[in-house]
Amino acid sequence: MGNASFAVEEHVGYVTIEREEALNAIDSPTKAEIIETLKGWRAGDEVHVVVVRSEGDRAFCAGGDLKEVRELDYSLKAFTDTWEELFEVLTTMGAPTVARVDGYALGGGFDLMLHCDFVVAADDAMLGQPEVGLGIVNHFSPPMLLQTVGLRKTMELLLTGEMVSGAEAERIGLVTRSVPRDELDEAVDSLVDSLLAKSPRIVAKVKRGLYTSLDLSPSAARAYLEAVALESARVDPDYREGVAAQLEGREPDWAASD
Repeated sequence: MGNASFAVEEHVGYVTIEREEALNAIDSPTKAEIIETLKGWRAGDEVHVVVVRSEGDRAFCAGGDLKEVRELDYSLKAFTDTWEELFEVLTTMGAPTVARVDGYALGGGFDLMLHCDFVVAADDAMLGQPEVGLGIVNHFSPPMLLQTVGLRKTMELLLTGEMVSGAEAERIGLVTRSVPRDELDEAVDSLVDSLLAKSPRIVAKVKRGLYTSLDLSPSAARAYLEAVALESARVDPDYREGVAAQLEGREPDWAASD
Protein backbone atom coordinates (compact mmCIF):
# COMPACT_ATOMS: atom_id res chain seq x y z
CA MET A 1 0.00 0.00 0.00
CA GLY A 2 1.48 3.33 -1.06
CA ASN A 3 1.36 6.76 0.50
CA ALA A 4 -0.42 8.73 -2.20
CA SER A 5 -3.97 9.48 -3.28
CA PHE A 6 -5.37 10.19 -6.73
CA ALA A 7 -8.37 12.10 -8.02
CA VAL A 8 -9.70 13.40 -11.31
CA GLU A 9 -11.79 16.56 -11.22
CA GLU A 10 -12.94 18.43 -14.33
CA HIS A 11 -10.15 17.00 -16.53
CA VAL A 12 -7.45 17.62 -13.90
CA GLY A 13 -5.63 14.63 -12.44
CA TYR A 14 -4.32 15.20 -8.92
CA VAL A 15 -1.47 13.17 -7.43
CA THR A 16 -1.13 13.89 -3.70
CA ILE A 17 1.85 12.47 -1.78
CA GLU A 18 0.65 11.65 1.74
CA ARG A 19 3.54 10.94 4.05
CA GLU A 20 3.87 14.17 5.97
CA GLU A 21 5.57 12.55 8.97
CA ALA A 22 8.50 11.59 6.69
CA LEU A 23 8.58 14.92 4.80
CA ASN A 24 6.63 13.18 2.02
CA ALA A 25 9.54 10.92 1.09
CA ILE A 26 8.44 8.44 -1.56
CA ASP A 27 8.92 4.71 -1.03
CA SER A 28 8.80 2.08 -3.77
CA PRO A 29 5.13 1.07 -3.33
CA THR A 30 4.14 4.73 -3.64
CA LYS A 31 6.25 5.19 -6.77
CA ALA A 32 4.64 2.09 -8.27
CA GLU A 33 1.13 3.44 -7.60
CA ILE A 34 1.97 6.84 -9.08
CA ILE A 35 3.51 5.27 -12.18
CA GLU A 36 0.53 3.00 -12.83
CA THR A 37 -1.95 5.85 -12.28
CA LEU A 38 -0.09 8.17 -14.65
CA LYS A 39 0.12 5.43 -17.27
CA GLY A 40 -3.64 4.97 -17.02
CA TRP A 41 -4.23 8.70 -17.44
CA ARG A 42 -1.76 8.78 -20.34
CA ALA A 43 -3.64 6.01 -22.13
CA GLY A 44 -7.01 7.75 -21.79
CA ASP A 45 -8.35 11.14 -22.79
CA GLU A 46 -10.08 12.29 -19.59
CA VAL A 47 -7.09 13.97 -17.94
CA HIS A 48 -5.89 17.16 -19.66
CA VAL A 49 -3.61 18.48 -16.89
CA VAL A 50 -1.81 16.70 -14.03
CA VAL A 51 -1.01 18.38 -10.71
CA VAL A 52 1.55 16.80 -8.39
CA ARG A 53 1.23 18.03 -4.80
CA SER A 54 1.82 16.89 -1.25
CA GLU A 55 0.29 16.70 2.19
CA GLY A 56 1.00 19.52 4.66
CA ASP A 57 3.33 22.47 4.14
CA ARG A 58 6.66 21.19 5.52
CA ALA A 59 7.81 19.47 2.35
CA PHE A 60 6.83 18.85 -1.23
CA CYS A 61 9.01 15.73 -1.19
CA ALA A 62 12.25 14.91 0.62
CA GLY A 63 13.18 12.32 -2.00
CA GLY A 64 13.31 8.56 -1.76
CA ASP A 65 13.14 6.41 1.34
CA LEU A 66 16.79 5.89 2.30
CA LYS A 67 15.85 2.94 4.50
CA GLU A 68 15.15 1.05 1.28
CA VAL A 69 18.75 1.59 0.14
CA ARG A 70 20.01 -0.38 3.11
CA GLU A 71 17.29 -3.01 2.70
CA LEU A 72 18.45 -3.45 -0.90
CA ASP A 73 22.05 -3.88 0.27
CA TYR A 74 22.94 -0.50 -1.22
CA SER A 75 22.02 -1.55 -4.76
CA LEU A 76 21.59 1.88 -6.32
CA LYS A 77 20.24 0.49 -9.59
CA ALA A 78 17.38 -1.30 -7.87
CA PHE A 79 16.59 1.90 -5.97
CA THR A 80 16.71 4.22 -8.97
CA ASP A 81 15.06 2.20 -11.76
CA THR A 82 11.57 3.11 -10.55
CA TRP A 83 12.53 6.80 -10.41
CA GLU A 84 13.63 6.57 -14.04
CA GLU A 85 10.30 5.03 -15.00
CA LEU A 86 8.37 7.72 -13.12
CA PHE A 87 10.26 10.55 -14.81
CA GLU A 88 9.81 8.93 -18.23
CA VAL A 89 6.06 8.74 -17.73
CA LEU A 90 5.87 12.38 -16.64
CA THR A 91 7.72 13.69 -19.66
CA THR A 92 5.95 11.48 -22.21
CA MET A 93 2.40 12.24 -21.06
CA GLY A 94 0.45 14.38 -23.49
CA ALA A 95 -1.10 16.20 -20.55
CA PRO A 96 1.11 18.95 -19.12
CA THR A 97 2.26 18.32 -15.54
CA VAL A 98 2.38 20.93 -12.78
CA ALA A 99 4.33 20.57 -9.53
CA ARG A 100 2.93 22.49 -6.56
CA VAL A 101 5.97 22.99 -4.32
CA ASP A 102 6.11 24.24 -0.76
CA GLY A 103 8.53 23.40 2.03
CA TYR A 104 11.47 21.19 1.08
CA ALA A 105 12.06 19.62 -2.34
CA LEU A 106 15.21 17.55 -1.92
CA GLY A 107 16.97 14.74 -3.77
CA GLY A 108 14.37 12.66 -5.58
CA GLY A 109 11.78 15.29 -4.69
CA PHE A 110 13.89 17.89 -6.50
CA ASP A 111 14.15 15.48 -9.46
CA LEU A 112 10.39 14.92 -9.39
CA MET A 113 9.81 18.66 -9.49
CA LEU A 114 12.36 19.08 -12.30
CA HIS A 115 10.66 16.50 -14.49
CA CYS A 116 7.29 18.23 -14.29
CA ASP A 117 6.56 20.65 -17.13
CA PHE A 118 5.65 23.52 -14.81
CA VAL A 119 6.73 24.27 -11.25
CA VAL A 120 4.85 26.72 -9.05
CA ALA A 121 6.76 27.16 -5.79
CA ALA A 122 6.24 29.06 -2.58
CA ASP A 123 8.85 31.80 -2.40
CA ASP A 124 10.12 30.37 0.91
CA ALA A 125 10.31 26.77 -0.35
CA MET A 126 13.80 25.24 -0.13
CA LEU A 127 15.09 23.26 -3.10
CA GLY A 128 18.29 21.27 -3.25
CA GLN A 129 20.29 18.22 -4.25
CA PRO A 130 22.04 16.85 -1.14
CA GLU A 131 23.15 13.54 -2.73
CA VAL A 132 26.80 14.54 -2.87
CA GLY A 133 26.81 14.59 0.94
CA LEU A 134 25.49 11.00 0.94
CA GLY A 135 28.24 9.76 -1.35
CA ILE A 136 25.83 9.44 -4.28
CA VAL A 137 26.48 10.60 -7.86
CA ASN A 138 23.23 12.23 -8.93
CA HIS A 139 22.37 11.10 -12.44
CA PHE A 140 18.74 12.19 -12.80
CA SER A 141 19.06 15.96 -12.71
CA PRO A 142 22.31 16.92 -14.48
CA PRO A 143 21.10 16.88 -18.11
CA MET A 144 17.94 18.87 -17.40
CA LEU A 145 19.71 21.18 -14.95
CA LEU A 146 22.37 22.02 -17.54
CA GLN A 147 19.65 22.91 -20.03
CA THR A 148 17.67 24.85 -17.43
CA VAL A 149 20.18 26.83 -15.36
CA GLY A 150 23.53 26.32 -17.12
CA LEU A 151 26.86 24.84 -16.14
CA ARG A 152 27.88 27.20 -13.31
CA LYS A 153 24.65 26.95 -11.33
CA THR A 154 24.42 23.19 -11.96
CA MET A 155 27.94 22.80 -10.55
CA GLU A 156 26.97 24.82 -7.49
CA LEU A 157 23.77 22.90 -6.82
CA LEU A 158 25.25 19.44 -7.30
CA LEU A 159 28.72 19.84 -5.79
CA THR A 160 27.83 21.90 -2.71
CA GLY A 161 24.42 20.38 -2.00
CA GLU A 162 23.27 23.81 -0.84
CA MET A 163 19.61 24.75 -1.14
CA VAL A 164 18.02 27.69 -2.93
CA SER A 165 14.73 29.35 -2.06
CA GLY A 166 11.70 29.31 -4.30
CA ALA A 167 12.24 33.00 -5.03
CA GLU A 168 15.87 32.39 -6.04
CA ALA A 169 14.80 29.36 -8.06
CA GLU A 170 12.50 31.56 -10.12
CA ARG A 171 15.27 34.12 -10.66
CA ILE A 172 17.60 31.49 -12.13
CA GLY A 173 14.87 29.80 -14.19
CA LEU A 174 14.65 26.63 -12.10
CA VAL A 175 10.90 27.04 -11.45
CA THR A 176 8.15 28.55 -13.55
CA ARG A 177 7.09 31.03 -10.91
CA SER A 178 7.26 31.62 -7.17
CA VAL A 179 4.62 33.27 -5.02
CA PRO A 180 4.00 33.89 -1.32
CA ARG A 181 2.90 30.67 0.37
CA ASP A 182 -0.66 31.90 0.94
CA GLU A 183 -1.03 32.54 -2.81
CA LEU A 184 0.28 29.14 -3.92
CA ASP A 185 -3.05 27.41 -4.53
CA GLU A 186 -4.42 30.41 -6.41
CA ALA A 187 -1.34 30.50 -8.64
CA VAL A 188 -1.58 26.77 -9.40
CA ASP A 189 -5.30 27.03 -10.15
CA SER A 190 -4.69 29.99 -12.47
CA LEU A 191 -2.05 28.09 -14.43
CA VAL A 192 -4.25 25.00 -14.64
CA ASP A 193 -7.18 27.07 -15.93
CA SER A 194 -4.94 28.58 -18.60
CA LEU A 195 -3.81 25.12 -19.75
CA LEU A 196 -7.36 23.72 -19.73
CA ALA A 197 -8.47 26.52 -22.05
CA LYS A 198 -6.19 25.20 -24.80
CA SER A 199 -6.72 22.28 -27.16
CA PRO A 200 -5.45 19.12 -25.40
CA ARG A 201 -4.32 17.73 -28.74
CA ILE A 202 -2.26 20.80 -29.62
CA VAL A 203 -0.82 21.09 -26.10
CA ALA A 204 0.31 17.45 -26.31
CA LYS A 205 1.97 18.02 -29.69
CA VAL A 206 3.77 21.16 -28.50
CA LYS A 207 4.98 19.39 -25.36
CA ARG A 208 6.22 16.37 -27.33
CA GLY A 209 7.88 18.67 -29.85
CA LEU A 210 9.74 20.63 -27.19
CA TYR A 211 11.11 17.54 -25.45
CA THR A 212 12.15 16.04 -28.77
CA SER A 213 13.88 19.29 -29.71
CA LEU A 214 16.15 19.06 -26.67
CA ASP A 215 18.06 16.26 -28.41
CA LEU A 216 18.31 18.07 -31.77
CA SER A 217 20.47 20.85 -33.15
CA PRO A 218 18.66 24.23 -33.53
CA SER A 219 18.25 23.78 -37.29
CA ALA A 220 17.03 20.20 -36.93
CA ALA A 221 14.62 21.25 -34.18
CA ARG A 222 13.14 24.00 -36.37
CA ALA A 223 12.67 21.56 -39.25
CA TYR A 224 11.09 18.98 -36.96
CA LEU A 225 8.68 21.45 -35.36
CA GLU A 226 7.75 22.88 -38.77
CA ALA A 227 6.83 19.40 -39.97
CA VAL A 228 4.71 18.86 -36.85
CA ALA A 229 2.98 22.22 -37.30
CA LEU A 230 2.19 21.72 -40.99
CA GLU A 231 0.85 18.22 -40.45
CA SER A 232 -1.29 19.38 -37.52
CA ALA A 233 -2.75 22.25 -39.56
CA ARG A 234 -3.57 19.80 -42.34
CA VAL A 235 -5.13 16.95 -40.34
CA ASP A 236 -6.34 18.40 -37.03
CA PRO A 237 -9.54 20.47 -36.71
CA ASP A 238 -8.08 22.67 -33.95
CA TYR A 239 -6.43 25.11 -36.39
CA ARG A 240 -9.71 25.94 -38.13
CA GLU A 241 -11.63 26.12 -34.84
CA GLY A 242 -9.06 28.37 -33.18
CA VAL A 243 -8.90 30.84 -36.07
CA ALA A 244 -12.67 30.83 -36.54
CA ALA A 245 -13.24 31.52 -32.84
CA GLN A 246 -10.80 34.43 -32.95
CA LEU A 247 -12.50 35.97 -35.99
CA GLU A 248 -15.97 35.44 -34.52
CA GLY A 249 -15.07 36.89 -31.11
CA ARG A 250 -15.83 33.74 -29.12
CA GLU A 251 -13.97 31.13 -27.07
CA PRO A 252 -12.83 28.05 -29.00
CA ASP A 253 -14.88 24.91 -28.51
CA TRP A 254 -12.18 22.28 -28.67
CA ALA A 255 -14.60 19.46 -27.85
CA ALA A 256 -16.73 20.34 -30.85
CA SER A 257 -13.64 20.19 -33.08
CA ASP A 258 -12.93 16.54 -32.19
